[in-house]
Amino acid sequence: MNNKKTPALLIFLALALTTPGCGVVNSLRAKNSLNDGVREFNKGKYELAEEKFARSLELDPNSTNAQLFYARALNAQFDQSMTDDLGKKTIGAYDDIISKNPDKPDAVDQALAFKAKIYGQLTLANPSRASEYRARERESLEKRATLSSATAKTTAAVYYTLGVGYWDESYKSNVSYVSHNKPIPPDILEKMKPIVQKAHEYLQKAISVDPNYADAWFYEKLVYIEEMKYSPSKQNELKAKAFEMQDKYTAMQKAQQQQAAAEARSTSK
Repeated sequence: MNNKKTPALLIFLALALTTPGCGVVNSLRAKNSLNDGVREFNKGKYELAEEKFARSLELDPNSTNAQLFYARALNAQFDQSMTDDLGKKTIGAYDDIISKNPDKPDAVDQALAFKAKIYGQLTLANPSRASEYRARERESLEKRATLSSATAKTTAAVYYTLGVGYWDESYKSNVSYVSHNKPIPPDILEKMKPIVQKAHEYLQKAISVDPNYADAWFYEKLVYIEEMKYSPSKQNELKAKAFEMQDKYTAMQKAQQQQAAAEARSTSK
């Protein structure tokens, strides 16, 4: 055998033998680090958990579980500090999950849900950028509703959340005037109009997906009350619509209570 070829052959054999082994070892180390992180997370030691999850990702970058746990560790820290920087870092972690797991709809759905929640929190933490963060919150929710894997229940719940959010925005813009029996300024009334229409739009979408969504009917009533504030000429019509929504809500609540009672009796037999 040619001796000059021996070192090269040995190197090739060494690589062939050790590379799979390294992969197995790294996989085991990644799982160990992940488990260590979960233990620290459950103790409320979120910064240490973040370090463990980050190490797990270094060893196995494609681990969806490690990606989710890493994002959750950041999320837990953000819940405590509510700072812009940590919020953005956490959102970045969820964006990584979304981009790296297009074939895992459950992981994408979780990431979008948490992203929306963080943007909602940021509207309170940083009021000067509330409009920007609110828009991004709604964008994340819209994406959840339009995922090909979204169930009817999820889609209806997301549309309901969007509708309630628009109602809340309108209500908060004028409640200080109404509660003190003061007229709502004309510029506020104008701003309310498109917001109220968006609230109607999304609550109706929720109802179209799930006609028995009782809370959606209830909030439609509240949206009609908001609409009455800037449409004095349509008071009677809007009041009738509000009563209609209340009647639907009451009927559904009664039916659901009767069903629950019937199921309880059936189970007790």
